[in-house]
Amino acid sequence: MKKHWLVLVCCCGLAAASIGISINSSGVFYTPVSKNLHMLTFSMHMTLFSLATAMMSLFVPKIYEKFAFKKVLTISVIVAVASTAAMALGKNALTFYILGAVRGMSTSLFSIVPITIIINGWFEKKHGLATSIAFGFSGLGGTICSPILSSIISSFNWQMGYLLKAIIILLLCLPACIYPFKMTAFDEGLVPYGYQERKETMQKQITSSFHFISVSFIAFFIFGMLISCITSVTQHLPGYGESLGYPLTTCAMLLSAGMMGNIVSKLIIGSLSDYFGEMKATLMMIGVNILGIILLMIGKSMVLLIIGAFMFGSCYSLGAVAVPLLTKYFFKTENYAKAFPTISFASNVGAAISLSMVGYIYDFFGSYLYAFIIALVMILISLALLFIVTKTKEN
Repeated sequence: MKKHWLVLVCCCGLAAASIGISINSSGVFYTPVSKNLHMLTFSMHMTLFSLATAMMSLFVPKIYEKFAFKKVLTISVIVAVASTAAMALGKNALTFYILGAVRGMSTSLFSIVPITIIINGWFEKKHGLATSIAFGFSGLGGTICSPILSSIISSFNWQMGYLLKAIIILLLCLPACIYPFKMTAFDEGLVPYGYQERKETMQKQITSSFHFISVSFIAFFIFGMLISCITSVTQHLPGYGESLGYPLTTCAMLLSAGMMGNIVSKLIIGSLSDYFGEMKATLMMIGVNILGIILLMIGKSMVLLIIGAFMFGSCYSLGAVAVPLLTKYFFKTENYAKAFPTISFASNVGAAISLSMVGYIYDFFGSYLYAFIIALVMILISLALLFIVTKTKEN
């Protein structure tokens, strides 16, 4: 069983590189690059990154079925590292947009879709915990590396920051590229961790149908999109604190609290899932998220705002951990590779929309409060959608 946990270590590195570094640390480059190159639309490259990831995620299982797993993984990592390093040479918007799209396509091949397929193939028992640990590293990677990259940019320049970012991505992905393992334990003549033959036999006797055009799948598709939209609010927490009259240096603690909530909630939700079940764990985390939004809306003291920000950080656990766990729960393991890429597409589209959504809301209303109101409405709609999926899911 030792190999199962070593495979999980490899997945942790992939999650930290593809989400924590490639996405969560991108914000530290926005201001220095925009100011240096006088480019107002620089952040658009991350929208294109998300859209490219969304489109490519639809084809990830087919690509890994047709071509050798390790070859695809290694090539995608090389392209992602090279295109990230090439960002240091960018001089105009078009260059950054093209590189953003290339990074998005290559990163999708070692991001959430293949990671969850690998975890499904290697873990039967402790599946929720394994998923939590892997995606907990995506939050940890962004939290640790963002200040390091910011310091390098301040001490040297943003070009050096991109070169370091490329090196970090490479180092995090190396274990998965070098360590010999296949996508599932069965492919190696092994069995998943905690595998029970009798349970597997019983599952095979129960045929589960799956249709993309069904009430349950459409409702869950929208759920995945809305959950990802909510995460955008976290990046604007310092601006919200500043609008309440607090100094920017103090407001930075709100983002730190949100990122800490990101890490802690991801680690917790998997254990809750293993113990109480996927649905109950998700509902608990939605409850935490709603309470966090309310505290941020009504809180006037910095203590309440920090607690609210920490609780609101749980939204990341819903998108990164709950969505793949619920996909397996609702549509079964045998349909996961068909269902999840489309759900991941919805999540990435939601992320692409969210990158600019909160900014537009603030520009239109002149207050971040409306962003919280909209986030609260979205989470309540998501809650209703979950109950629709539960009532209409196919057996």
